[in-house]
Amino acid sequence: MPAISPKGRMLSAIRRDQVDRVPVATYNFHPFGEFPQEPAYLPMLKALYEAKNVGILCKSPVEHRGGREERLKVQRQAQEEAVLTTTRFNTPKGKLKMVHRKPKDQPGYCVEPLIKDDRDVEKFLSLPAEVSFPDLTPTKEIYEKLGDKGLVYVAYDDPFYSVARWFGFEDLVVRCIRQFSLIKELVEREFKRIKVELKLMLDQATGYDFLFYTAGPELATPPLLSPEIFEALITPYQRELVKMIREAGHLCSIHCHGRVKAVFDQFFEIGTDVLEPMEPPPQGDISLREALDKAEGRMCLMGYIQDQDLYTLSPKEIREKIKAIFCLTKRRTGYIMTPSATPYMFPPPERFVRNYLEFIRAADTIC
Repeated sequence: MPAISPKGRMLSAIRRDQVDRVPVATYNFHPFGEFPQEPAYLPMLKALYEAKNVGILCKSPVEHRGGREERLKVQRQAQEEAVLTTTRFNTPKGKLKMVHRKPKDQPGYCVEPLIKDDRDVEKFLSLPAEVSFPDLTPTKEIYEKLGDKGLVYVAYDDPFYSVARWFGFEDLVVRCIRQFSLIKELVEREFKRIKVELKLMLDQATGYDFLFYTAGPELATPPLLSPEIFEALITPYQRELVKMIREAGHLCSIHCHGRVKAVFDQFFEIGTDVLEPMEPPPQGDISLREALDKAEGRMCLMGYIQDQDLYTLSPKEIREKIKAIFCLTKRRTGYIMTPSATPYMFPPPERFVRNYLEFIRAADTIC
């Protein structure tokens, strides 16, 4: 039998075809971008490329020209051990401001949302919902470099996320309950723009087996919001966007951390090919066995190697987790083993490096 590449194995699992072994990939850990610039990540990259059975899921940037984002004025300044990014919109009805804080070597977070009250909502609505023009040229370059080692993951917008990112989250949750019609109006407006931009992306993707994905639905899962909100503000819009992707001959994925059990059937309604990055309890609320039984033949699952475990467990414990998942999934298809998140610390802790190396080596050799 000819050798099967990591990419070929992943595509087979996504299409729910039979596989010769459990597909395995890193989650957005790759030789492009900032990782090769950090010496502590180099042993992990070397091990990754020496592994014959471990692939790469690589999120590729999509450059956008024009559209509403060009109205943004962005200013960055140092604040002790962090960087503050201030974003301003000049709207027909006044100014809007958002502030983001990024501590050194840590993930960033919003400290001042763009929309803080009803007056800001009016200002935001005064902005035209302008279409931007995506350019997949950088995406295609990474695709050629990656080859059969993995899949290129291409992001498209989610209408709910495109609204949610401008609000403080507590405010958004209250408005979803008390001002549902307003949130739906904003979602509908974003949806019209996103459909046009997605069509422009798909027109450029002919001949490439990209995996399209969106991350917005995770903001609407329990306990953050109710299944009814998910069904109203996620499912109908994603169903149409996924239909566009699949009719263009591409595969698609929904990125959704956390507790998905109460909305699991909604992903079948949407029609997505993949749900990721499945998380074990306590972050998640469904066992891998139950999720596989529910999804069998209808949807591929990806994940179940908890990112936090790579920072806290021992290499022996990591290998045992991998062996247990291989035992559970080895005669099944529709599953790809990956960590649940991208490495984010620069430099990474020594324990993380040891555990990630064990993840790669164990996943490469256990059958």
